[in-house]
Amino acid sequence: MKMYTLTGKVALITGAGRKSGIGAAIARRLAAEGVHVALADICAPPSDLPNSGNPAWEELEQLAAAIETETNVRTLPLRVDVADAGSVQAMFTQVRDTFGRLDILVNNAGVAVGPAPVLQMQEAAWRRTLEVNATGTFLCCKHGLPLLIETAGGAGGRIVNVASIAATKPKPFVSAYAASKAAVVALTRSLAQEVARFGITVNAILPGDVDTEMKRWGLELESAVTGRDREQVVEEAVARIPLGRLGIPADVASLAAFLVSDQAAFITGQAYNLTGGRELT
Repeated sequence: MKMYTLTGKVALITGAGRKSGIGAAIARRLAAEGVHVALADICAPPSDLPNSGNPAWEELEQLAAAIETETNVRTLPLRVDVADAGSVQAMFTQVRDTFGRLDILVNNAGVAVGPAPVLQMQEAAWRRTLEVNATGTFLCCKHGLPLLIETAGGAGGRIVNVASIAATKPKPFVSAYAASKAAVVALTRSLAQEVARFGITVNAILPGDVDTEMKRWGLELESAVTGRDREQVVEEAVARIPLGRLGIPADVASLAAFLVSDQAAFITGQAYNLTGGRELT
């Protein structure tokens, strides 16, 4: 028997524009628990940096509509550039105007643009990666906290930051991504101490190899760079995981749902590996 309920709460999930992505999986899971969800993504044309593609606005709208059809919750699709303070402030204003409250903030927006050796990395790629992953998480926390605190009234509130195992087990050629995700973990641990007096918890999830569009792009890139077949690259990735498979977005969503529930009310400032045991090998 379920020992908690999330029914009637309101969550905002950034980076939720890809139907097959982690943000969408978290939104679907929370909606299934009775949470009203605001889904945000940049939904803008890509830049000229490698792997800088963005979901289309229509994809985000369709996801929001599908969630409403499948559940009894309300949804709100939103455009946001998490690296821009004005855009982030406008996002929270729309959440307040629509729902009047915010109980859960999931900072999932992230990019891995222009991976390269440091010697060849474009400065623009470094800056954009840090701006979205680290500064974007900071801005969403900063501008979301007033509404979280107002809603909680000292009695609760949840922030979940989606980082990466790269924060603690970085690979070559992804220094910007690894550095940005390490910053997210440090921010999580510091912020958790600041907002505990409001009853707000702050935790991070560190996914490993999860089968998303970003991961599939990374596997294709590794195949191209090393000259190995993609199937071989995938097999080697799976071989490093004791549980013997890639993760799926629903795995991340399950942990997120636990961390925002009352079952996790005494957990804060933690960074949870979600890797199938990969970091053990």
